[in-house]
Amino acid sequence: MTRSSPPIRCRGLSVGYDEDPVLEDLSFTVGNGSTVALVGRSGCGKTTLLKTLAGILDPLDGEATVLSTSLPQSPPPGELGYIPQSLGLVMHETVLTNVLHGRLSDLGRMRSLLGRFPADAKTEAREAIERVGLDGYEQSRVKELSGGQRRRVAIARAFVQEPRVLLADEMLSELDGETAQSIVDCLVTLQQETGMSVVIVEHNLDVAKDISDTVLRLGAGGIEDRIESVSTREPVTQQSHE
Repeated sequence: MTRSSPPIRCRGLSVGYDEDPVLEDLSFTVGNGSTVALVGRSGCGKTTLLKTLAGILDPLDGEATVLSTSLPQSPPPGELGYIPQSLGLVMHETVLTNVLHGRLSDLGRMRSLLGRFPADAKTEAREAIERVGLDGYEQSRVKELSGGQRRRVAIARAFVQEPRVLLADEMLSELDGETAQSIVDCLVTLQQETGMSVVIVEHNLDVAKDISDTVLRLGAGGIEDRIESVSTREPVTQQSHE
């Protein structure tokens, strides 16, 4: 995918469950290296849209392309990262092992199940754990952690994966202000390094404005408002991917 090709493009997209649309006629793009925040009242369809972009739900109508793949087909493994509200962690495993799961597309599931991770993968995982403020917790079981700490594990797992697109459902919830800011800083650094694009569900409009380039306010069955170029972050270097 070249830099000129948006990693996400939706045209007349309708999303929902069992042929019952929650959001209809959605048209928007997510550019290379950009961050788009989805905001709106509870139940307006933010998570439903994110699940559709992640390939968990099939579109009801319209067109959606993610990483040059038309939904409901799945993008190439490893190129799409997804942090659900439930986080998707393996509770009885260690922090380090959970973060290493971000490298499954490179390592293979059997090697992961057997715990046979190469040294470079472990080094990258430990660096990601340190970046999210969990240094020293590598061997802790996830079930022993607080909700905020578990969320940081899920974020570290996504950072290790280095996806071309990251979809995150309320990634900053349960985090104190200082930790949330450190996660945003890590996210911006990763975008600068890789050109990764991000779509994040965020309940707080002020936070959404601060961390994104575009805010889509959802409601009344569609996009109620678009707030463009609101972020005060440094511009993200957009890189092409061969």
